[in-house]
Amino acid sequence: MLAIIAASVLVIAAVTVLLVISLRHGKSPVAASSARPGKTPTVSASPSPTLGPLGHISTRAADPAPVTIAELYPATFAADGTTFSRTASKLGTHCSDAVVGAALQAKVAAAGCTQVARATYLSTAKLLMGTIGVLNLTSYTAAEQAGHAAGPSAFIGRLPAAKGPTLDIAKGAGIEEAEVKGHYLILVWAGFTNLHAPKYRGEQLALENFMSRLIIRTANVSLTDRMVNGTP
Repeated sequence: MLAIIAASVLVIAAVTVLLVISLRHGKSPVAASSARPGKTPTVSASPSPTLGPLGHISTRAADPAPVTIAELYPATFAADGTTFSRTASKLGTHCSDAVVGAALQAKVAAAGCTQVARATYLSTAKLLMGTIGVLNLTSYTAAEQAGHAAGPSAFIGRLPAAKGPTLDIAKGAGIEEAEVKGHYLILVWAGFTNLHAPKYRGEQLALENFMSRLIIRTANVSLTDRMVNGTP
């Protein structure tokens, strides 16, 4: 696994700094119960220089306000001329039950996870779907260690909708991505609505782009506010 330090600009006139540790793995297509991460790093704004690169979210003690579905996951958003619609969401405290893989479950428990917020999104035009999860852990170090446990058989539990294409999201094959932002671990799984595994590089790139847009336009927005301003 390769650790990539990535930073960019999300708000006007923000100064680019090194902020987010993205945990990446390989990307070969895998079976329906497996996943692989993508390449594109998330983007973030700059916190106050007196707080360090993680701003107000280096630990949960410094960022005690619980996360909410409304804060993290908009009902819809648009990117690249495509609409992404939230089809399911769930907020819970049983973090280990919301991830797949014994090693990841153990690391999440050891990291003192108190919340896991998941949402499933659908891009009808692109025939893509995915589940994104944000886990509220004790510290950046704990989140980084938990993120390293993500991989082909360890990923966010896919959250099905009551109806529609994402009803069968747990039956599909796809790829996975794990990113750390402060004391939060972000896990994403993405696949095609026809449930087939990505066979070509172009299909993998489509899924990677979908995951990148999902992170940037949902959880990253509010977590950046927390990081920079100290409030959700």
